[in-house]
Amino acid sequence: MPEPDRDLNRKAIAQALADLADTDSLILVEVAADGITTFLLHRDDNGRPRGRSWSVTWPGLAGEHGWDADPAGAREAVLRTARASSSSADVILVAESSADPRVEQALAWLRAAHPASQVLRAGAPIAARIREVMADDPLTRSYELVVLVDPGTGRPRLTSRQLFPLGTRPGARTRVALRCEAAGAHGTAFAVVTWQGPAPRLLSVQSAPVTPGRYEVTAELVRPGRVRFTGLPALSPDSRDWNQLVAALPDRLVRSTGSAHLVCAVEVCGADDQVAERLGRARQMISSASGALGDLLRVSLLSYAAHSYDPSAPEFPVRVAAWEAGAGEALHALGTLEEQGAMARGYPYHPHAAQLEDMLAVVVERLGRADPAPAVVLTVGGRPPHPARTDQSRILPCPHRHDWRKLLATLRQRQGTVLGAICDQPADQAHQAWHRIGATALAHLEAVDVRGLAAELGLVAPSPVHLPFPLLDEKE
Repeated sequence: MPEPDRDLNRKAIAQALADLADTDSLILVEVAADGITTFLLHRDDNGRPRGRSWSVTWPGLAGEHGWDADPAGAREAVLRTARASSSSADVILVAESSADPRVEQALAWLRAAHPASQVLRAGAPIAARIREVMADDPLTRSYELVVLVDPGTGRPRLTSRQLFPLGTRPGARTRVALRCEAAGAHGTAFAVVTWQGPAPRLLSVQSAPVTPGRYEVTAELVRPGRVRFTGLPALSPDSRDWNQLVAALPDRLVRSTGSAHLVCAVEVCGADDQVAERLGRARQMISSASGALGDLLRVSLLSYAAHSYDPSAPEFPVRVAAWEAGAGEALHALGTLEEQGAMARGYPYHPHAAQLEDMLAVVVERLGRADPAPAVVLTVGGRPPHPARTDQSRILPCPHRHDWRKLLATLRQRQGTVLGAICDQPADQAHQAWHRIGATALAHLEAVDVRGLAAELGLVAPSPVHLPFPLLDEKE
């Protein structure tokens, strides 16, 4: 008998495996000198080829009365050994070269039971060919790395970055620029997923305590289901499932400890003690941020009061007490406001609203002239703004027709700008405008956690926040 063509056998098995859908199975039955071995192959939820095998020797197939004495029993034993749970499985029969007549007899029985099966001839056990084919199987799903992106809002967004597209073969490499931040006890997780429908399927998770910084990482497809990462500390298998990984994701990113611009606007109309408390909260916020950032903090301080609707009464315009000053200078300016106390009290100053819209117009105009760097706009007060024109609120319209809604929208469009507020009333009693003015964080004047609010606004680092996944480098 001529030497079997191992390459042809390998190609035949590879083609059968390539045609294998997620819900199908492939059975290879090897008839050899020592007995029969059955291989059952399928694809798992990630499209990886998986398999198991079982073997029965000729004595085990001969039955109680022996091969020749009970051929019907032997035939049933042979067919039972080759039988799989899936009746729709494709079958390949492999006959190993042997002078044993039982090989040809068993092959004949199997061919009769599976007339559509492909028959291969082999001069050596086929298990090695099967392992080679499975290890070299091209991807039937795209492999993607789970990463975080920072959209500039301070809230991390979970996404994935493709590593290897459909059809990639083992040995392929790709590079990806990543940024790692402080991680928890498990370290930074490098999770590879596939997608089947709207939800990702976790393929593998490896993790390591990676020093925060930027990394140029090379991913290599070793075999289906196995991705090796280089350019990082040694990674170890991570037993967490997808739900556990996602549960470790914080609500907010820890902002950079780089420079920060705090724009603090304080309402100075109303009762003296209330104005003093507002200015005191502003002082606490500036001091807290300054303690964390030092000279990296720039502070702008504004005050605003109430509109006058009587030409005989002076209008107190929005005052810019300091702009992009150091914390010390800003606190000195704040001291002047504290000495000045409450303004624009009583008739004819509007008793139910304040110049919030005028203040926003000044901030928008000033920030528009500055570098497009992120800013934290913190408003401290209690009265709502004036509408741009007469509406159902019965609050007189702004004399300058400033539209506070449009001004807030302009601020939100600035990359990285954060809106916070300290309101005289608790959140459930505050005017709906304050929920927009304090879109990122809204605190109550009498019960504010100053450091907690500063952390929410990204001015100080909160208790350590750990990122379970790497961040996609902004340069990508």
